Amino acid sequence: MEVFIISTFSSKYFGWLASLLVVLAAGWFLLPTGYVTLVEWLAPVMGNYVRPTFVMVNILVVNQLGNLLMVAIWIIAGLVGGIMSGTKKGGILIAFLTWFSCIGIGIFCLIQFLLPVMEGTITLSLPPIPPGTSLADVLSIPLVQSFVSDLPGLLASMAGGGSGPDVVGLVMSVAVYVLSPLIIAIIAGIVGAILRPKEEF
Repeated sequence: MEVFIISTFSSKYFGWLASLLVVLAAGWFLLPTGYVTLVEWLAPVMGNYVRPTFVMVNILVVNQLGNLLMVAIWIIAGLVGGIMSGTKKGGILIAFLTWFSCIGIGIFCLIQFLLPVMEGTITLSLPPIPPGTSLADVLSIPLVQSFVSDLPGLLASMAGGGSGPDVVGLVMSVAVYVLSPLIIAIIAGIVGAILRPKEEF
């Protein structure tokens, strides 16, 4: 019985580690060109946490229709967690822990990213855009493209009726983007558990 409990725990633990590693490694090495441009532009001023912060933003804020690469990465991570866990509950748990771990890492990176500004140790004067890059690269970021596509509706709500911007709609859109990785990973985790059921003792 003790061996079974240890085996169950270890499968979930290593499944979580593997799933988290998939997301972080893929997010780091497959960072979109627009984010890379921002990193090269801002890192000399903002410090070493620029790239980790943008990596976590790209990982966590996912437009499921506009960022298919991150959707695929979260599917793979969910499948890995579900397969290693071998149970549907384990796949769901690993998916949640992976997503929640990314939230924690993202908050830490964001704080470290903003800390020099809050402490006043750096100025907000930006260096010139690095050679070979342009603002067009920034516009290619999936999240920026999503914002640009939503901008006309936001401006229309501000101009029409004098009721101001649709803040609730904007917050809901961001919430959907943030929750999308979790939902995708949970579904993939369940599928992964079905593909490789856990052995029965």
